[in-house]
Parts: sequence; structure tokens; C-alpha cells
Amino acid sequence: MTRSTVRGCGGAANVSTTMMTAEPMIARGAHYTALLDTIDHRGATKLHAREREQLLEAADALLFGEPDSERTVRSAEVLIEALETFERWSVESCAQLREHLYGCGAPTGGS
Repeated sequence: MTRSTVRGCGGAANVSTTMMTAEPMIARGAHYTALLDTIDHRGATKLHAREREQLLEAADALLFGEPDSERTVRSAEVLIEALETFERWSVESCAQLREHLYGCGAPTGGS
């Protein structure tokens, strides 16, 4: 046998395929955690509870591939833009929010 396999309830699964699909999810999870850290560290006094929920709903929608993710993410983008425009958050902090929010989504395009 030339390929490593793992036997589970559903039969054999290719380990390299499993690792290829697990790695993007690990990176997406890391972005989710970083988003939480950014919100909790910088946003504790600068975000209203509903704003925090709005950002997390968008991150959840991207992370789990929810069908309404476009609408939810657009709403979060508008919020981040307002935080920046009204100088409630710095340009750098808003850039971090965007990076981590978008990082929660599935990679697009081919490799």
C-alpha cells in the first residue's frame, strides 16, 4: 500500500486529503480566535454589545459557510467602516478586524 489510510466508521480515508482540508480550517479558526482577541482587547470599551455580536455573526457565517454570509459580512463591513470613519477605532485596528474577519472565510480561487 503506497498511501497512508485511516480506517473509521465510513471506511478508509486518505490522510493527505484529510490534512489538505484540515489546514485551511485551522487557519480560518486562527483568524476567528484573533478576531475575538482583537475585539476583546481593543473593543471592550469601544464596541456596543450589538456591534460585537454583529462582527461575531459575520465571522460565524464565514467560518461555517452559512448561506446568508454575504449579507451578514456586508453588514459587518459597514460597521467597521463606521468605526474607522467616526474614529472610534484606529485605521490599523480596523484593518486587523477586516483581515481576521475575511480570514474566517473559505479560500477563494484555485491554486
